[in-house]
Amino acid sequence: MERNALVAELRDIGVCEGKDLLVHSSLRRIGPVVGGADGVIDGLLEVIGPEATLILPTISGCVTPAQPVFHVQATPSSVGVLTNVFRQREGVIRSLHPVHSAAALGPRAMHYTDGHLAANTPWSPETPWGRLLRADARVLFLGVNLNCNTCFHALEIEARVPGIHTPESDLLHIVDQAGQLHRKRHHWHARRAQFFVDMEHILAAAGALRYGRVGQGICRLVDAGAMRDIMLPMLREDPGILVWRRSESDDFVWEP
Repeated sequence: MERNALVAELRDIGVCEGKDLLVHSSLRRIGPVVGGADGVIDGLLEVIGPEATLILPTISGCVTPAQPVFHVQATPSSVGVLTNVFRQREGVIRSLHPVHSAAALGPRAMHYTDGHLAANTPWSPETPWGRLLRADARVLFLGVNLNCNTCFHALEIEARVPGIHTPESDLLHIVDQAGQLHRKRHHWHARRAQFFVDMEHILAAAGALRYGRVGQGICRLVDAGAMRDIMLPMLREDPGILVWRRSESDDFVWEP
């Protein structure tokens, strides 16, 4: 796919200039793009323009109790090729949380990434995920569905949903951009079922989610603020809505 076609399809789904954008992605599902991952990043930056900020998750699944070191420049992201190419771009700022970091490029990059290490949880209000929900921002699921929607964890934290973290914690070691060492005690994300895709029809019916196609992949675009307005009252009323299945079906209608 040529860059001009990529840009046109991103605009068709509703990605627009001036709106900060978080992108969850699968390059494999959207198919070949001229320029590869860099071509996709360039297309995203072209569509949102210089006044908006692009954010990508750079979650580091390789940081574990057995390997407790996170180096902000060297530790790879475990959530896709696009995220690893993006985090190494000139000007990109990566937050310092050792497990659930995010990387950002644009005028509000420091706003989103600053203070992540000091937050009580990876998804507290003063983290990239919590701040995005309070901004006039959008979340693009590029070839993936809402199962990877990290912002749902931020909503669970805000709604004080129990059982998100393990009671046990480990001391992790973080090396920042200047080579300075930090330490943080981290409670891990508790293992539990998650059925985030069950929320798609609720967000779509409320006008907060749009479907479209980019390349070979089905994509979703979500209004971050509207998602918070819709989901937060639901989570406060029923803390288990993102854990318990609302359907017995295993079919995903929108997956290619």
